Amino acid sequence: MFSNKLKSLADNQNKSISRHIRETVETFVIAFVLAVLIKTFFFQIFYIPSGSMIPTLMIKDRLVVIKPYYGIQNPLFNAKHKKTFLYVIPNPLYKVNIPFSNTKYVIDFKNPLKRFDVVVFYPPEEPVEGAIHFYTENTFRKVTYFRPPQKPGSDYIKRIIGLPGEIIEVKDGYIYVNGKKIDESKHLLIRDEDNFGPIKIPAKSFFAMGDNRPRSSDSRIWGFLPAENIVGKAIFKIWPVTRIGPII
Repeated sequence: MFSNKLKSLADNQNKSISRHIRETVETFVIAFVLAVLIKTFFFQIFYIPSGSMIPTLMIKDRLVVIKPYYGIQNPLFNAKHKKTFLYVIPNPLYKVNIPFSNTKYVIDFKNPLKRFDVVVFYPPEEPVEGAIHFYTENTFRKVTYFRPPQKPGSDYIKRIIGLPGEIIEVKDGYIYVNGKKIDESKHLLIRDEDNFGPIKIPAKSFFAMGDNRPRSSDSRIWGFLPAENIVGKAIFKIWPVTRIGPII
């Protein structure tokens, strides 16, 4: 009789342990699925690995990137456009013809990118429309050479400076769009004395630059940013505590 009670207690204890383990596993699975869904469709915490956006964004800053700012993104489209994960892990879906993967947005909000938006994106693997670009006006002819980015398929963060169809030029570090100098006084930047262009931005493409102009690998190096490569808009710094605030 006593042994039966011990056996019953042991069985109940084992069932309790099994139930606890099952509930713990279910909790982790649900949390993981929710985290993936949130990261895929809503927002992502982005870590700043370099100084290309100093002083707006410092190395090791953490910020929130809103993915559906321009539309509800198609995860299959994004999956096949990233060459690696975490810089080193090969993506098995890279450039694979996945069904229903040719559309950037499941729902396009028609919310256009604006000049000075800070965006996260992956740069083009090869320069848009080739590495050599010609700009001709009257008898003036300018040739611009681009080269592939150092880390294709990796996330970059820059500021949108030029919009589709615009003619952009840099003179002694100042930006001219369609021949007019633009006002960049609303955000902080480290200016250089660079000269670039003029060059015309193709349709469905943008010209992106870092705020730390002397140290930024941006559209002056690897060319135009295709609209389809943009992941989301960076809106808010969340870490460190002393730097919490909106991204201007």
